Amino acid sequence: MSVVSILRLPVRAGAEEEFVRRFHALEILDHARRSGGLSRGRLLRSTAGGPRQFIVLADWTSRQDYQTWLDNPARAQLGEQLAPLLEDEVEAGELFEEVD
Repeated sequence: MSVVSILRLPVRAGAEEEFVRRFHALEILDHARRSGGLSRGRLLRSTAGGPRQFIVLADWTSRQDYQTWLDNPARAQLGEQLAPLLEDEVEAGELFEEVD
């Protein structure tokens, strides 16, 4: 069953543009696709909760595919490069499944 992950990323004040630049330069969503099971991923910036709240919204083929990405050493290395721009440590996103 497909799932959607929602990863909240609170970015440090003043680091928003650098965060966006680095997120794209690191090709994080491309790495996730190569890990397997990512059908769509997007980086979103909040328009209501202030400019420092970002979300990665991603559609996965299965829970296992998302877990495979979480366990991927490349994800940890990429996360280390974004960590200095974040206010808090980020572990994993919340998973949701579609309800008919």
